[in-house]
Amino acid sequence: MTEIEQQVLNMLKEYSKLVEKAIERYMPRKFTEEEAVRLFGVPRFSYEPESLTKAISEPFWDLIDRGGKRWRPALLLLTYEALGGKVEDIVDIAIIPEIIHNGTLIIDDVEDNGDFRRGKECIHKIYGVDIAVNVGNLMYYLPLLSLLNDKKIPPEKTLAIMQCYVEEMLRLSLGQAMDIAWHKGLVEEITEEHYMQMCAFKTGSLSRMAVGIAGIMAGADRRLLEGLKNFAESLSIAFQIQDDILNIVGDMAKYGKEIGGDIKEGKRTLMVIYALKHLPKNEAKRLKEILSLHTNEPGLIKEAIALIRKSGAVEYASKVAKELVSESWKALDELLPETLAKRKLKALTDFLITREF
Repeated sequence: MTEIEQQVLNMLKEYSKLVEKAIERYMPRKFTEEEAVRLFGVPRFSYEPESLTKAISEPFWDLIDRGGKRWRPALLLLTYEALGGKVEDIVDIAIIPEIIHNGTLIIDDVEDNGDFRRGKECIHKIYGVDIAVNVGNLMYYLPLLSLLNDKKIPPEKTLAIMQCYVEEMLRLSLGQAMDIAWHKGLVEEITEEHYMQMCAFKTGSLSRMAVGIAGIMAGADRRLLEGLKNFAESLSIAFQIQDDILNIVGDMAKYGKEIGGDIKEGKRTLMVIYALKHLPKNEAKRLKEILSLHTNEPGLIKEAIALIRKSGAVEYASKVAKELVSESWKALDELLPETLAKRKLKALTDFLITREF
């Protein structure tokens, strides 16, 4: 690990501690009636705290405590700092993209019938699909309490953030719909542009939301806000491409997820699209056959990975990711003043597209 990578990891750890403390203010590890009233208001009859603990708190914290890079709230906090703000003034609403992201992981694992997440069994494997779906859905809305309950935020900013939230949540669902349709084999021809747009929706939405919140809170003008969102979207697409790469050539001990899981799910990644286009017809046909099987067979997964690697798709995808981020950073570089926060933001950007986990 290089010195810069270690510095980025240390920075992420610092922000993670702040964000995790903020999360605990909105999701207790064990519910009491008093905690439920504080968060959700006085009930007409009575809360039943044990069911809330068993079916919400425990699965919620099970996933949160497994870690994760927490780069989305870090992106929000760094962007706000780069725009002249102070982290302590915005840390509570930095939990919004992080909690939502973890909710999407729970739901995504149910939809994909995943087995492992961050080195342990998926939440639905431990607690059941019913609890997983419910707590995942709750995580889409819970962090908004941090925004709605903060009386220091002017109403016009609250409204703008809520609009940003709704727009990006819709985009997120569009991206997930595209991804599901493709790996179910409902669509025959998928182009590179289709894939990039799916990533812009599915992975880019929460990053756009993160910098959107930071920009709104900092009073950024329309041009700057759009520049931030375009950069965040590009970064997320590149992050997803790198994630796809790690899924077939990564080290599971570092990666924390199934190697070849995308093959099992039949996912149409940028590498798969490239490989199907550039492999000889018989090999492209074979790759498509394996993907359609949704197989757990290690030999078939290895065969598919070998075909993808043979096509040169891994190198191509890595090149696309780096160029995408480089171009979007150039545009953002002109909009942001030179500050320590901006340098940290650039270091985070470089790390996310070259990481090995």
